[in-house]
Amino acid sequence: MSTVDDPADLPFACGWTAGRPDSCSAESAVDERAESAATAMVLPIRPRTTSVDGAPLFCLAGEAVLAWNYVGLVAHIDPRVPIYGLQASTDPRTIRDYATRCLAEIRRISPHGPYQLLGWSAGGFAAHEVAVRLRAAGEQVRVVVLATDPEAPAPAPLSADRLASLLGAETPALDAAVEGTAASTSDDTAAAINAAMAGTIDITGDDLDRLADLSAKAARMVSGHRPSWLPGDLTVCIPGREPGGTDRLDPGATVRRWRPYVEGAVTGFVLDATPDELTAPEVLSEIARILATTPPFARTTC
Repeated sequence: MSTVDDPADLPFACGWTAGRPDSCSAESAVDERAESAATAMVLPIRPRTTSVDGAPLFCLAGEAVLAWNYVGLVAHIDPRVPIYGLQASTDPRTIRDYATRCLAEIRRISPHGPYQLLGWSAGGFAAHEVAVRLRAAGEQVRVVVLATDPEAPAPAPLSADRLASLLGAETPALDAAVEGTAASTSDDTAAAINAAMAGTIDITGDDLDRLADLSAKAARMVSGHRPSWLPGDLTVCIPGREPGGTDRLDPGATVRRWRPYVEGAVTGFVLDATPDELTAPEVLSEIARILATTPPFARTTC
């Protein structure tokens, strides 16, 4: 399938713009600022409608805070599948606290399963915890985690420029590093993000500073976290390269480190990407393929 790089070209992506006022019918109440909706906890990427009514896919952002980098999935996931992003819109304290908030939104949107969960880094730990609780309630759940390792060091928080890079923005700071010009301000980076997102998001420098603070808090909540016992199976997508681009020496170690926390099978997929690149547009097609080929729904405790 072709990769869609411009969110404005996504037929079901939410925009919250004046020209698309009805594109997010499943969202909670929103205030007058577009950026408040764009950074709210629930991002309805392809909300449920009369023609979109499969097992919903919930994508957890973790320390990325925003789930907008998941919008490219609509080009690769069955069009009948609703897709929602779950963002860190309020201060997270622990993984279990974050999971509690995500679970409340998941149940609000879809009171009963089956469910599909996808989480990146800290969001992967939260997705695992949500799956534990849903399976304990007898629900059918498929869970896939990205760049999530129980024994790896706590992830680094995302700076404004790293967040911009995840969203596909070329920031003035990146140009400055090459050309020796002045570094960008938060307002400059916010403007670069807004331009890269083609009008589907509208944030300010102040918003970006707040997101960076939330990212730091989300990264810290991984420290000391020990996953709960998961009934059923788990799929892990492992970056085959380190953040600097060099090959990882033993990517399979991530699977071994998950096994003490999972009753069923732990299936690992090593992808030719760094941790940040696992939600890049060119990799999302592989993530979609993995979602489609993992066992449909693992057994529950019932």
